[in-house]
Amino acid sequence: MTATTNAQTRATKLAYLKMIDIFQDLDDVQMKEVESSAPMFTCEPGRIFYHADDPAEVLFILKKGDVILSRMNEDGKRLITATLEAGTIFGEMPMLGQRLQNSEAEALTECLICSMSRRDVIALINKYPIIAVRISEVLSSRLEAAEERLQEMAFQGLRERLASLLLRLADETDWRGNLVVKGLTHQHLAEILGSYRETITATLNEFKAEGLVETGRKKIVITDADGLRALVKL
Repeated sequence: MTATTNAQTRATKLAYLKMIDIFQDLDDVQMKEVESSAPMFTCEPGRIFYHADDPAEVLFILKKGDVILSRMNEDGKRLITATLEAGTIFGEMPMLGQRLQNSEAEALTECLICSMSRRDVIALINKYPIIAVRISEVLSSRLEAAEERLQEMAFQGLRERLASLLLRLADETDWRGNLVVKGLTHQHLAEILGSYRETITATLNEFKAEGLVETGRKKIVITDADGLRALVKL
């Protein structure tokens, strides 16, 4: 790698780190210090980069891409417990309230990820206590989202929960301005909602017949977002 290429890589890494909420209070000099203590690696789609039996404490910083966290029940059925987008922190670090015990982390799309050891995180927090405050804010927001999901599971049917999930996961638009969910298969959606692939496919076909969505390979286009929102409010 040439000096120019290496400098470009460091600049790109620094730019991604600046987008992470927990670092929003740090200046450029301080961010360079963070960058030097957070090794970066890439993950291709489908790669499991953290396994349920991994013993090490590690904090991951998702700079680019999407990650799913999942676990297996006693019957061997997989449940996706979280879908994470760029800008998220997660990992196995109990002192920060981060646990991946019995869970796997899988790259859903091509990802850029930084990893930090417990020692590096402690050193960073000791030097910049505001990072601990930002981490607590992130965890609070995540807990609120988890509580909303539990309420949906308790009080809504599958149609309503699937409509809510599609609206929540849509983070792109197509050339017509329609919201798009990319990267997730029907099996993924079933594992998020605790259902079966066949049931999800049947429900999506109902949505398609009602003009709410269009489906393709690992892509769902929401053609009537207001219609899905109306379902959620029923």
